[in-house]
Amino acid sequence: MMQNDNYLGWKKPGIAMITGATAGLGLCFAGHLAQKGFDLVLAARRRDRLDSIAANITAQYGVRCETIFADLANMEEIRKTADYVKQIENLDILINNAGFATIGAFAEVPLEKTMQMFHLHMASSVLLAHAALPAMLKKKRGAIINLSSIAAFTLTPGNVMYDATKSFLVTFSENLQLEVQNAGIRVQALCPGFTRTEFHEVGDFKNFDRSVVPNTLWMTADKVVSLSLKALKKNKNVVFIPGWKNRLLTWLITHSKSLQSIAQNRVKERDLQI
Repeated sequence: MMQNDNYLGWKKPGIAMITGATAGLGLCFAGHLAQKGFDLVLAARRRDRLDSIAANITAQYGVRCETIFADLANMEEIRKTADYVKQIENLDILINNAGFATIGAFAEVPLEKTMQMFHLHMASSVLLAHAALPAMLKKKRGAIINLSSIAAFTLTPGNVMYDATKSFLVTFSENLQLEVQNAGIRVQALCPGFTRTEFHEVGDFKNFDRSVVPNTLWMTADKVVSLSLKALKKNKNVVFIPGWKNRLLTWLITHSKSLQSIAQNRVKERDLQI
């Protein structure tokens, strides 16, 4: 049932919009925020699944749940979705969660797929944030979570565009927070590590061997979302890496050339096993 715990210090929850809301972290964010009393706008490509999720959330939590069917890897649909966002006067939270990854050398991955990632990770996050901010600035409250990754801090051949786009989201979030920090708006670049979702079960990762990653490094989607929302409430760090193991791993990799080499070799092993 809905539990209004005055999240973020706001008297009454408004609307939260989540992209990539049909599975994984997006779906978990929807459940957590609905439980806190937020009405939802959910965006994704899979119409039947999205309709079912919206109906279930409304039945379970009693909140209003609208749906947007859009492929945010397509610029035209990004623009249409951004136009929709501009009309949401009571938008409190925007979560740019939608994403995917490819496997293979940059020169070998089809350019069309590379540009789809460019649009989905970067263009959609920029356009939707730009569309959401005017209303947030006007009422002096709001929050934006951009789904990055610990990959933003690593160099792994075979993940060139993924690492680069996730790195962009970190820098974008940090700079954006500097601009809006005195306007009651919070920005978070959420940087999870390996998370148990459909991410490693579809697309280029459909044959991914999870055993190449130690079991202790995997986190559940529910845990990642819970920690993210707690961190957003505390509003201490723009860049948030959930889990001490992920934070330690990221620090070690970024400060050790030998560990960088090990990580890169593990990626090569992964690519050979898929």
